[in-house]
Amino acid sequence: MLKSLTGLAAAVFVLTLPAVADEAEHRQLGPHVHGQGTLDIAIEGKKIAMELVVPGMDIVGFEHVPTTDAQKAEVEKGKAKLTDVLSVFKLPASAKCKADSANVENRKETHHPGEKDDDDDKPGEPEHSEFHATYSITCEAPESVTGLETSYFTNFAGAQLLNVNIATSKGQTQAQMTRDKPTLDLAGVM
Repeated sequence: MLKSLTGLAAAVFVLTLPAVADEAEHRQLGPHVHGQGTLDIAIEGKKIAMELVVPGMDIVGFEHVPTTDAQKAEVEKGKAKLTDVLSVFKLPASAKCKADSANVENRKETHHPGEKDDDDDKPGEPEHSEFHATYSITCEAPESVTGLETSYFTNFAGAQLLNVNIATSKGQTQAQMTRDKPTLDLAGVM
């Protein structure tokens, strides 16, 4: 019974990812808060799927479309750092994890006609940017995934808080990682 429930949980997660991605791509500007990002983690058997969504300001120090070579280089540097998932999010060595895939994008949000804003940008012009990363990881010994440590806050000066959502066969939980607490205890959720 547990195996079929676990399979069902994985199927629900996989089936809802396109809708969540579509919603994130078309979301309004309101929930965008500098310094705060979201990390979603789904653990199923030996597989770990992670999705990170953070404001561009946190990663590169600006949110507008990069116009100079230096700004374009900063965006590429940020993407390269985020692509190395097992350096940014460190799992216990005893779990013997390897990254299967990493996809990092710098997405732009735009104002729509009639939206209220605090600055003078014109509707339809790119306003805010966010970094969106998806990762797939395989661990040979998933029972050893008892924690997660991050260098995210030391790598990115604007990062202050990650709201973490975790889904496993035992259920779902939420936590936070901060500059002062860059670790996450996963022992109770595995």
